[in-house]
Amino acid sequence: MAIFKSDTFLVTVGNDVISNFLCDPKNLIEILPQDRIEDWKADDTTCSFKIKGLASIFLSLESAEKHTVIFKSNSEKPFSFRLIVDLVENIGVTDLSARFDADVNAFMGTMLKGPLTNFLNHLGAEIKAKYSES
Repeated sequence: MAIFKSDTFLVTVGNDVISNFLCDPKNLIEILPQDRIEDWKADDTTCSFKIKGLASIFLSLESAEKHTVIFKSNSEKPFSFRLIVDLVENIGVTDLSARFDADVNAFMGTMLKGPLTNFLNHLGAEIKAKYSES
């Protein structure tokens, strides 16, 4: 198992606001890199999309709590993984970080580190920007 982590982002809302947003898979389209996503589909508990030039991704909401939202892959292709968003609130602001737990070998983990870290940082930056506008 390889674990990839984002930076920490300070978001100016409580963690319950972010958790409520993330627990609806239909909202994920708002924070994904728009120029890389195609064939988007979502319902109340799942979403799927294709990353241009790469793989199709199928996610389902595994759990959503005030401090952690977890999505898991619904397919073994390209590999099984969990996307975890951690939320730590401190007096109305939230430290947000994301991690990606992937079932890949060490060689593949080395190849994926840069792209997945960038992806996680994109998600964090988009969430921060979404609530900075409020």
